Amino acid sequence: MKAINFPDDTPNFEVSDFGGGADAFVFDLVKLEGRNEIPRPFLHRHSYYHILWMSQARGNHVLDFDNYEIRPNSVFFISPGQIHGWTSEIDASGYAINFSPEFFLQIFPRIEELADFPFFHIANTDPVLYLTPQQHEELFPLLMEIEKEYAGDQRWRYDVVRSFLQILLTRMRRLHRPHGAESGLPRSYSLTKRFKLLIEEHYLEFGSVQDYAQRLFVTDRKLNEAVKSTTGKTATQLIHERILMEAKRLLAQSELSIAEISYRLNFDDFAYFCRFFKKNVQMTPGEFKKKFSAPLA
Repeated sequence: MKAINFPDDTPNFEVSDFGGGADAFVFDLVKLEGRNEIPRPFLHRHSYYHILWMSQARGNHVLDFDNYEIRPNSVFFISPGQIHGWTSEIDASGYAINFSPEFFLQIFPRIEELADFPFFHIANTDPVLYLTPQQHEELFPLLMEIEKEYAGDQRWRYDVVRSFLQILLTRMRRLHRPHGAESGLPRSYSLTKRFKLLIEEHYLEFGSVQDYAQRLFVTDRKLNEAVKSTTGKTATQLIHERILMEAKRLLAQSELSIAEISYRLNFDDFAYFCRFFKKNVQMTPGEFKKKFSAPLA
């Protein structure tokens, strides 16, 4: 298997990495085949939503330091800020779909609707759909319609693109299989989703589960029960996981020292940050930084 490279400075693509200017980029769709820069075997991040639709590919995808198998008919969903890189042992074919957060919010103006798309939720553990050949065949015409409309120069083309993209995302949402007992506990699931969204907004500000519970107008106990029943984890564990993910991302960018990262994550005690990290990751921040600055075999 080809190696994923972990560079000293993680590249950040502020606009579409395939085309488009910073002053105009809201949406981009391009084919993967025939491009010299495909695949991208180095860690990088995007400031926009990024879908990799892989009709043909076989390899490894590292996303936020977890490994996912790439196989034919894989669809990967990457949210702004996530770190990823991928390799393929065969020539990849398919599409990259890129769109800005603003474009996404024009489709779903309410934050609650964004939470309904689990594959775009930063805390989701399944950012990939493995389509069956039949599912791929049924959904692929929607991509063709998006490509056709985007390549043209008709009036209101982005409105049409937006509509087809909404249909495509909704159809894929139906295929997504959430973990745990979420489908059997809709009220607890709704509370847990709102909690996860609050974590994204306030994990560097709120210091306790009580802070989140007060914002959600529930007791600490009710919040913990909802989170435990839908995820199998405590509310504190979810908060810690988000802090740890940010720590990992910052450690992968070596322009910041470990002390600076500790300060950025609002740890008053540098030694406590190191103990917290090692307890949860089973390696010190320095060991993690060293590991992810070398190629991954």
